[in-house]
Amino acid sequence: MTSCDVVVIGGGPAGAAAARLLASWDYSVVVLARPSRHSLAESLPPSCIKLFDTLGVRDAVDRAGFVRATGNTVHWAGATERVEFFPSGAPGYQVSRDAFDSLLRAGAAAAGALVVDDATVRTVERAADGSATVTYDASDGAHTLRARWTLDCSGRSGVVARHGWRRADHGARTTALIGMWERAGGWRDLVPDDSHTLVESYEGGWAWSVPCSATRRFFTVMVDPRVTPLPGAAQLASAYHAELARTERLRALRSDASLIAPAFARDASPYAAERYAEPGTLLVGDAASFVDPLSSYGVKKALASAWLAAVVVNSAISDPRIGDQALALFGARERAIYDHLQRQAAALSRDASVAYASDFWLGRSAVDDEQPDAEVDVAALRRDPRVVAAFEDIRERPSVHLRAAGLHIAQRAIVRGNRVAVEDHLVVSGLGESVRYLRSIDLVLLCRLAPQYDQVPDLFEAYNRSAPPTSLPDFLGALSALVGFEVLAFA
Repeated sequence: MTSCDVVVIGGGPAGAAAARLLASWDYSVVVLARPSRHSLAESLPPSCIKLFDTLGVRDAVDRAGFVRATGNTVHWAGATERVEFFPSGAPGYQVSRDAFDSLLRAGAAAAGALVVDDATVRTVERAADGSATVTYDASDGAHTLRARWTLDCSGRSGVVARHGWRRADHGARTTALIGMWERAGGWRDLVPDDSHTLVESYEGGWAWSVPCSATRRFFTVMVDPRVTPLPGAAQLASAYHAELARTERLRALRSDASLIAPAFARDASPYAAERYAEPGTLLVGDAASFVDPLSSYGVKKALASAWLAAVVVNSAISDPRIGDQALALFGARERAIYDHLQRQAAALSRDASVAYASDFWLGRSAVDDEQPDAEVDVAALRRDPRVVAAFEDIRERPSVHLRAAGLHIAQRAIVRGNRVAVEDHLVVSGLGESVRYLRSIDLVLLCRLAPQYDQVPDLFEAYNRSAPPTSLPDFLGALSALVGFEVLAFA
């Protein structure tokens, strides 16, 4: 029987990314991957670049020749088509998933992970101490593996997740009908920007198109199988063409293009987990939850989940005393990002339901708006009357003379480098139960420094000496929020 520190079930973005990080931190890692039956194309926003840097794969991704995208073109809810460029000005990526996943697995292998590309996991037997015995088949026969930690990164298959961890979202079922099209001259003459993801809503669902080269694009329609009955595999092509014909923009784009491979279907229904973490086991990426693709966040969500999973495993092994807090942090982050992205998708669905009074859209527009968001909504804070008034007050005063007022501190888990630590956080009514940073500003540090200075420039300079330098607008915004929410008050 082979033994290792970590077994990663699944070789997609989540599995390969977590394996690369853990192997680079000198853990013995085995990745059990299965080849995909169909390649897909997906959009990655520029914000993924930071994750690529953390993983150490940015140069490889940039050399891979993926289409670099400048944004999205959206035709939604009957409104005028709008061209949305990425706000940072940096380009994103349109990736072919088979090539992207292979690149990440190669990165994991280069870091020292053992990658088994043709593994089929048969059983995962978890012991009381959190370790697991995994049996799997590969081309060279059956194998048994003993691991201290198991990361289920097997996506919708949910090798571990499907055994009592998951809960289905019965409010929305979605099937994606997918085909790859080629147009000899490309699409540059038909679209505002041929690097863009094209998104369109229609009465029966929504559709999107992602380029994978200058002349090839994936066209996908998203339907509810309860509303749009789908035939068997033999008749799937006719159903796919019929749904594309119901769109306006995408129908016109593929009028003189050719479908170069048979259309196929994928289940794209959302789901989440009742629990995401237990000692020795984590559900990572799509194994933990799947969000309606309307969020356009799937691969980034998987990579972020993988990074945190690797940090949690490293923390729990390095210092078992932090294990419970690290697991709680992972579960809270996974739950929060799922809720956040579900609310985004519901908001878009509500817009569409106004234009199309169909069962597809009406069934997707409800969501629990009382759940807290994954992060502080900075845009909403900028409009908050309390924060605006505090900013004006600070700007007009010749000196500030601040003191601590409603300062409540609680110990919460936070990531520092590649470890989880327990540190002071603010408990602020209206901001959240656990807040340490607002944008890049350390609010706890700012609260401790503020009473020592009566001039804002001096306080700003002192803060930048004690923390990574930040911009004056972000600093003033954080200071105004602390005053507006009465954490700090004028003496």
